[in-house]
Amino acid sequence: MKVKILIGTVLWAGLGAGGAGALTLDGALDAALKNSPALNMARDAAVSRQYGKYGARVSRLGEVTAIGSLTRYNLPRTLTPMVPPIAPPFPLSDDTITNVGGSYTLPLFTGFKLSRNISIASLSYEIAKAQSSLTEKQVKFNVYSLFLKGLALKEQLQAKTEQEKALAELHKNVELGVKIGRYAAIDLKKVAYQYEMVKAQRQGLENNIASLKAGLDQLTGMETDDWDFEPAELKEKDYPPLEALVKAALLDREEVAVSVKKKQVAAANYSKSKYAYLPEISANYTYFRSIGGGGSVPLWNYGVAAQWSVFDFGKRAFDMVSQKQEYKSAKEAETAQQLAVRREVVEAYNALRTQGALHEAAAKALDYAKDARDVENIKYQQNAGSMYDLLLSLAQYYDAVSQERGAYYGVFTAGKYLELSAGEKI
Repeated sequence: MKVKILIGTVLWAGLGAGGAGALTLDGALDAALKNSPALNMARDAAVSRQYGKYGARVSRLGEVTAIGSLTRYNLPRTLTPMVPPIAPPFPLSDDTITNVGGSYTLPLFTGFKLSRNISIASLSYEIAKAQSSLTEKQVKFNVYSLFLKGLALKEQLQAKTEQEKALAELHKNVELGVKIGRYAAIDLKKVAYQYEMVKAQRQGLENNIASLKAGLDQLTGMETDDWDFEPAELKEKDYPPLEALVKAALLDREEVAVSVKKKQVAAANYSKSKYAYLPEISANYTYFRSIGGGGSVPLWNYGVAAQWSVFDFGKRAFDMVSQKQEYKSAKEAETAQQLAVRREVVEAYNALRTQGALHEAAAKALDYAKDARDVENIKYQQNAGSMYDLLLSLAQYYDAVSQERGAYYGVFTAGKYLELSAGEKI
């Protein structure tokens, strides 16, 4: 079954000259993508992992080391070894000898540790990129949902302000009616009480908008709330059936990709722990000049070295068991993540349907409340109704306006959350 809802495309005006300007949704999103600390941290982590990957790759090329030493002996030493047959001219000698040179070591075989380290570094980079992409989507959704909440609060504030004005006008009329004996004095007190309540509610909405703006400023990096929200133009959007959404989420959600790559990292670590039983072989070339006795002598050597640990009191075995358990845990985490993603999509799908039904019901309730308000107003003017019924109808009408506006923008937010849950490729 397809779900059809109304999705908003917000119309944005440029910032006005002087006074409060209009913050566009696109402008808010752009600012958040540039200034969000969470997003910048995720991007920096991805860059860090990228250079870690480069470092792992070049490690197979070996290492060049500079060599330098200055040594003073109690007796003179030759700069080079004396080898048979010993005959003049003898090697230079000195009690203070300086050695300057370099060494190049190239790993020939590391028990596949280098290749596994390169794979792990590459997977870590892919994980960091996926997490950065996920953070970006979450920041965009947070900005979007806060902006729509702001639109709802703005329209609810407008309705509450209209209610306050209506009660002020009613207070004037009733006050006049009391003076000429048409209405009872208690009616004036009822209106005054309701007026004060509505004024407090209006102030509460203004405070909520100010708090929401502060939250949006935090996401976007803005340092002023001298801006206002803009209305939205609606258009229809169809969503695929639930199973198609679940399938898309399992393919496109970054959390699923991260769990798969973490399992691959665990598998690589497990393989590396097995290869710890293999030897390590490297080649080395060293060249330096030995300086002393008024001259210098070149010395060089090259060779191949092997290192093979034959007994470590079970350390490698314990590590292998540990890495095997880590791999099993990563497999379970992958399954758990897939189940969690499916649950989130189902919940978002049902939340969208519920929100659509709530908006439909709220729209009908608003029509009813409008009719009831008009009827009660006529009845009171004709002395056929009570002040209580009139005030109740007014309160119900403006409450219905607020609920309809909240439900209306709730459909926007629920639709965007369904897109986020499904991987945003629907």
